[in-house]
Amino acid sequence: MPERLTTQTISVDQRQRLLSALPCFSTFSAAEMLALAAVMDEMVFSPGETIVEQDALIKCIYFIIDGQAEVAHAETKTNKLTHKVKTIWTPIATLNPGEAIGLSDTGFYSTTGKRTATVTALSTMHLLYLDLEKFNLFFQQYPHLRSDMSAAAKTMLRMSLIKQSLPFSRLSHERLQWLASKIEEIAFSKGTVIFQQNDKGDCCYLIFSGQVEILAIEENGENHPLAMLKPPMLFGEATFITHAPRNATARAVSDCQLLMLPYEYLTELFETENNVADMFMTLMVDRSRPIQAPTITEHKRMTADKQEIVILKNPDNEHYFKLSKEGWFIWQQLDGKQTMQEITFNLAEKYNLFAPDIVAALISKLARGGFILNLEINDPVQNANKPMWVRAMLRMRRILEARIAIGDADKWLSSIYKHVAYLFFTRLGKSIVVLVMLAGLLSFAWVTPPILSSFKNTQDTLFLLILLIPMTIVSIVLHELGHALATKACGFEVHYMGVGWYWFGPVAFTDTSDMWLGDRWPRVMVNLAGVFADLLTAGVSALLIFIVTNVYIQCFLWLFSLYTYVNAFRMLSPLQDLDGYYVLMDLFERPRLRRSAVIWLVKGLPRAFRQPYALRDHLPEGWYWIACIIFLILVSALTLLIQGFIFKILGIHVANPAMSLLLPFVIVIFSSLGIIADIRSQAE
Repeated sequence: MPERLTTQTISVDQRQRLLSALPCFSTFSAAEMLALAAVMDEMVFSPGETIVEQDALIKCIYFIIDGQAEVAHAETKTNKLTHKVKTIWTPIATLNPGEAIGLSDTGFYSTTGKRTATVTALSTMHLLYLDLEKFNLFFQQYPHLRSDMSAAAKTMLRMSLIKQSLPFSRLSHERLQWLASKIEEIAFSKGTVIFQQNDKGDCCYLIFSGQVEILAIEENGENHPLAMLKPPMLFGEATFITHAPRNATARAVSDCQLLMLPYEYLTELFETENNVADMFMTLMVDRSRPIQAPTITEHKRMTADKQEIVILKNPDNEHYFKLSKEGWFIWQQLDGKQTMQEITFNLAEKYNLFAPDIVAALISKLARGGFILNLEINDPVQNANKPMWVRAMLRMRRILEARIAIGDADKWLSSIYKHVAYLFFTRLGKSIVVLVMLAGLLSFAWVTPPILSSFKNTQDTLFLLILLIPMTIVSIVLHELGHALATKACGFEVHYMGVGWYWFGPVAFTDTSDMWLGDRWPRVMVNLAGVFADLLTAGVSALLIFIVTNVYIQCFLWLFSLYTYVNAFRMLSPLQDLDGYYVLMDLFERPRLRRSAVIWLVKGLPRAFRQPYALRDHLPEGWYWIACIIFLILVSALTLLIQGFIFKILGIHVANPAMSLLLPFVIVIFSSLGIIADIRSQAE
């Protein structure tokens, strides 16, 4: 590690002679050179140590007293075949005593504020060290000196200060340089009020020097101190995120130099830099003292692996939030008296887990769901600020994914269940439903050959297919009604149902979120209730074929049964976010089963071949992939069977049997595209 010397070994006169030998300081007077030499420190680097690193921000300048250093430039190259990145180092020069690191004959080497090369000590090096902040103060004392070097030093100092502030810590050098050029430097004398509580905000401030006190005005009119801020802390950003007036007063405790950043530039950063938005949210949460909303109810239950979790329910907006034991501990700390820092330390003391980022993320999500009373987080970038093509795409997506919800469906669903639907959930009712489903399935298989023959002698088959379209909506609605009534049978609420249009077809939806408060098996049964409703609907339709005598109606009922059976099978797919996938998630208590299964397939399965016992820890992921394989086999067989039905109805004869396998193959590929994309993304 480099050593910063606390005592001077080089006199001011020696320093002055060293500086005067550099062309960039040739116009300085003896007094100016003496003042600059007096603010420098000394450092020692051992052989092999890196003095400055390429692409790092310039924070200081070095002057070599003794020793040698190598200057090298790094260039990265990517192999087009293996995609491996290789760094090639090219030596540029060797630096000797009397030379500077960071300065050329005319000023700074860099025009962007970042190092242009890496400098490594070849021997023990004794250096003079000039901090950019001291360099900037020197130019403030002598404003007539090199204006270009002074401006460059000020920009670099601003960039360094901005990067130290949490929201901007991950900005690229180019964006730092852009931001440094946009901010305005403002001075406030001691005691000056920077802004008042309830003022409208249009900018935030970064402390360059001095101290700022944040005060809240109590109901009795007295000022209550909240925080004392020092460089390089940011303040005044809350109004940008919440779109509310200033929530506190800011006052200069000492003479202050502040960097003012207008909100219009923050908006641009939010649009282009995702991590800036995340950091701002973290900063806002960090300074809050969150308190639980009073209407929240808490529901505890055990998972399949005997872990206790708590589910929060917000009756005001019907939002739910699942908490682990650590999350439950954090929730209990939200009493309006503790800051996020205090909550983080409490978590570390309780569970030996120091995770400020996790605490901030959890509190942010709770705030967005309305679970926290005094912390409201909105999207600071409205659609109006987005490019026109982005707004057009969002508008088109809203049209293609339109939904209409029926408000407070729980009242009329409760009435339907109480007066009629409860009969389906009695022991006798369940037995009858199962008998109808089995009888209907057998009837469908029995009547299929004669119905297919009837199609050959039936005119206007296309009309029957068109007539099927409105009936598909009926089938979809009955499917969702099955979910809703099963939820009521379990004693939970259904707050809304609705219909809509998803890209190229009608959809219906049911809010069964209240089932999160229930146990595992009731949730599984609610997920399967839609499929049971499809099987019952298709079974009744198939049985009606024996009752009616009109051939057209018989053919139509068969088509409706076929569609409903196929839809029931499709809903069991584990490849999409449908009933079958939700059943697997509830069975194994894995909220993100597909994601964990993909990660395990890419990273864990190869290791499992070498260590078979590792499979025991990933049984849910293994069963998920088995379910996917079984479904793909069945969907291929079903596609082949339905394709045969359609060919017979339309009178199509395929000469080459291999051609009949083309459609099942395409269906399987399209069914697997999402999983294939997930696997490829995770592998990369």
